[in-house]
Amino acid sequence: MRNRRNPSRWAIAVVVVAVLASAQTWLVGQAPAASPASTRWEAPRTPHGQPDLQGYWTSLSFTPFERPEKFGIREFLTDQELDEMFKAGVRRSYELTFANPADTPVYDATVYALDAWQNGVRPNKRTSLIVDPPNGRLPPLTPEAQARRRNARPAPETFNGPEDLGMGVRCFTFGGPPIPAGSNYNQNTFIVQGKDHIVFEYEWGSVTRVVPLDGRPRLSTRIRPWRGDSRGRWEGDTLVIETTNFRPGAAPQNSNAAMARLTERFTRIDETTIEYTYTVDDPSTWTRPWTAIIPLSKVEGPLFEYACHEGNNGLVNILEGARAQEQQGADRRQ
Repeated sequence: MRNRRNPSRWAIAVVVVAVLASAQTWLVGQAPAASPASTRWEAPRTPHGQPDLQGYWTSLSFTPFERPEKFGIREFLTDQELDEMFKAGVRRSYELTFANPADTPVYDATVYALDAWQNGVRPNKRTSLIVDPPNGRLPPLTPEAQARRRNARPAPETFNGPEDLGMGVRCFTFGGPPIPAGSNYNQNTFIVQGKDHIVFEYEWGSVTRVVPLDGRPRLSTRIRPWRGDSRGRWEGDTLVIETTNFRPGAAPQNSNAAMARLTERFTRIDETTIEYTYTVDDPSTWTRPWTAIIPLSKVEGPLFEYACHEGNNGLVNILEGARAQEQQGADRRQ
C-alpha cells in the first residue's frame, strides 16, 4: 500500500479548472454541423476491405451504468446537465481514490497519471449506458433468478491453499466480455485486425481475446473458456460478435453462464470514436434482453502492463495467517 498524497487546495483547483477548460474546448469542437451527404465521413479500410477499427481506445466514462430514476425515460442530458455531470466526475475522480475518502491510506492513481481525467475521459450526453429497456435500467429478474439469488449462500471461506482464493485475487483473470466502462484506471483496449481474426487486448488484467471471423463452428457446450466462445462477422460496416459458453462466475452481470448470449456491435462513426453496443440475452435471469451503448474514444498508446501482483505476493501472508489462526484455535482447545 502506498500512502495517498494530499495536494494543497490551490493545486487541486488549478488542475480541475485546466481539465474542465479542456473538456469545454472538446465539446465545442465536437458540436454537430450540417454538411452535404457528399462530404460525409467515411471509415478507413484495412487492406482486406474491412472498416479499420485498429488502434488504442478507451471506455472511460462518468456516465452511470443504470439511469438515475429522476431522468425517467429521458435518454440524453441537456448541455447544462452534461457540464455539471462532467465537472462533478472530474472532481470526484481527483479527490477520491476508488471510492475511498481522501484521508484513507490507499493506492493513489493520480500520482501515477492513471486517473480518468488524466487518460482522456470524454463527455457523454447519455443519462445511462443502458439504453434498452427505455427506462435505462436492468430488466426485472425472472422468478427463477430471484429464487436462485435468494437461495444462494456464500460458501464458507477457506484458506487451505492458493486454489481457495479465486482467480481475481490471484490475478489470473477478471472474467469475460463485454468491455467494461467506468472511471477506474486501465479502461483501455488495443485492437488489431486480420482478414479472418480480430484481436482485443484489454489493459485491465492484460487480457488478450482472439475472435475468429472465418465462420468456423462453435466449441462444444462442454468447453467454457474464461472469456466465453466468440464468433464474429461483418454486417455492412458493423462488426458483430456473438459470445456463448460462458464460464460460471464470468458471465455478464452475474447471469446464468449456461444460458447467457452476448451480442456486441462495433461501428466506427468518426475518426476518434467507435460506437460499442452490446446486448445480453438470458431468459433465465431477466424478463427481457437489455442493451448498453459505450463510446470508445481514440487515445494514445501503448497500454501499460497490468502488473497485478498484490494477490500473488500476499498469498504467503494469507496462508500463513490462516495457519496461525488454526494453531491458535488448536492451542485454545488443548
